[in-house]
Amino acid sequence: MASSGSNQQDHRLVTYCRSNNLYTLKVYEPHGKREVKKRKRDDDGESQQDSLHTPEINLPTSQEEEPPYVIVVQGPPNVGKSLLIKSLVKYYTNQQLDDIQGPVVTVVLGELRRIQFVECPNNINGMIDAAKYADLVLLLVDAAFGYEMETFEFLNLLKIHGFPNVAGVLTHLDEFVDTEKLNETKQRLGRQFWKEINDGAELFYLSQLSNGMYQNCQIQKLAEFISAMKFYAVPCRDAQPYMLVDRFEDVTPPERAHIDKKCDRNINLYGYLRGCNMKRGTKMHIAGVGDFPINGITSVIDPYPLLSADNRDNLDEVTRLDMESFRTGTYIRLEIQDVSFGIAENFDPCHPILVGGISLEEDKVGYLQVRLKRHIWQEKLLKTGEPVVVSVGWRRYETRPIYAIEGSRLNEKLPYTPWDAYCLAMFWGPLAAPTGPVAVHNAADNEGVFRISATGVVLDSNQAAKIREISKRIGIPCEIYKKTALIKDMFKSDSEIKKFEGALVKTARGVGGEVKTARGVFGKIIKAREGDQLTQGIVRCSFRSEISMSDEVFMPVWKQVEVPRAFNLFSAPWKSNERRRAVVFVEEPPSFLAGSKQLELSDDYQAKKHVWSKKIPKVKVAQRNYGDERLLRRG
Repeated sequence: MASSGSNQQDHRLVTYCRSNNLYTLKVYEPHGKREVKKRKRDDDGESQQDSLHTPEINLPTSQEEEPPYVIVVQGPPNVGKSLLIKSLVKYYTNQQLDDIQGPVVTVVLGELRRIQFVECPNNINGMIDAAKYADLVLLLVDAAFGYEMETFEFLNLLKIHGFPNVAGVLTHLDEFVDTEKLNETKQRLGRQFWKEINDGAELFYLSQLSNGMYQNCQIQKLAEFISAMKFYAVPCRDAQPYMLVDRFEDVTPPERAHIDKKCDRNINLYGYLRGCNMKRGTKMHIAGVGDFPINGITSVIDPYPLLSADNRDNLDEVTRLDMESFRTGTYIRLEIQDVSFGIAENFDPCHPILVGGISLEEDKVGYLQVRLKRHIWQEKLLKTGEPVVVSVGWRRYETRPIYAIEGSRLNEKLPYTPWDAYCLAMFWGPLAAPTGPVAVHNAADNEGVFRISATGVVLDSNQAAKIREISKRIGIPCEIYKKTALIKDMFKSDSEIKKFEGALVKTARGVGGEVKTARGVFGKIIKAREGDQLTQGIVRCSFRSEISMSDEVFMPVWKQVEVPRAFNLFSAPWKSNERRRAVVFVEEPPSFLAGSKQLELSDDYQAKKHVWSKKIPKVKVAQRNYGDERLLRRG
């Protein structure tokens, strides 16, 4: 494993090169005096002392090779994501990467490790997908500007979708002239970072540039950290096969696309198989596009093999795998037909494409029961029945959830989600494994609001929980005798009245009563006629005091709530948010609250439970909750 500058010659760079509107890959191997000197030193036996301290390692065969680890570089606009990737590539390969054409940059580190750098888009769809395939996240923060919304939005998504390794990088430190202010900023941002992630999380500092790149002395620590760190598996991902696409081909016949530009397309997707082994016949989901059967799966020669690898053995392995299931780490080609033309029309070569396997259970549609909680930074409550975009499993789609209070038998419908408590949410959509769903707000636009609406966990799928709500039945008196009255228009038949005998009723003036029976006063049967038709549904009720003919009588009843059986796959165009959205944390409560405990607060203030906000012109500022709860608490 190469983890320092002395082994840079073993690294190779893989990047995109455009040709005939298809994105292919080329490999560049560095050559120079360092490599020649090291090989000569090895031949002369001068490296024997180093070998005494190096344990023997059984290099993996082609069957055992793992896919490259995905390193997602995430941060707000203009924070230096592309610059960091270029600087790391230059450190590893000693090659200048002028432009990144494509979503993935692959680097081979010596004989045991490969990594892929992905720049996370700033649109919420790209952030959701990146949280599902990232093995390591580098959170970039502009130290001169402070924390921004994208950082905390992405942390919430990571928490729901597995929370891989996370490290922080502070950039633009060269803008500080005062050393004391620089140190104070490092400490303040560091404390907040460790509070949100965990104590002792890795934090790196980048400041000065040299020839448009970060200096090697600053990049070295981060590069060695990436080379030597231990990646751990995320259980929710290993249960299913998935693939991060690093090559896209539109193979639709040209004459067909010329006749109808909106015709369905045939595409080929290339990438490493991840998660678990994949069998033929597995159905796959293309994020933001839909579910598709696989028309063909082919093992392709690994374009970026490890330096222990033999091309001839690799070719034999491809032939064998074509007859069996496909192992994790295999470089494969998926052939998919009849895909909506939008995938080609909206194709962005810099936007990663995620493809996830679907089990037989997930191929069904049904009810999902979710324990949900509104995010404390969301400015408004979620209204029951209103459309919301949810991300569950590999999919993201728009649905209309019904919110309720959980009960032992029945669940009572809520008009809105609670301010700071969990509730039951039920909606219709594709089934998914018991993972944590996340609801997002205004996923298609770029408004300067906190876009995470709510988070939760799936309790059950394909089972409809009973949700009830209170409704009123209204009737009017047709005959009154002291404290007894005959009420009509409340029931449709006498048999229906028997189900509600003993139920409570009340008039608009507040006079309470009770439902007795459909059979008449003093043991006589009351038969009211309209023409020749016998009218049923007249009920005898007794009241605490005499009522008048002008009174309306109400009876509250529970009725079953039907969850809307509809959903729409969310496939909004990929657009990044270029607006900067600052986050301001107030270290202490405002002074006007500290002086008097008897200060009268507005209802809106009481409802938000001691949330203060500080307004900055043209910048959206998040609100911080003071009390026992803490933002983005893990566990």
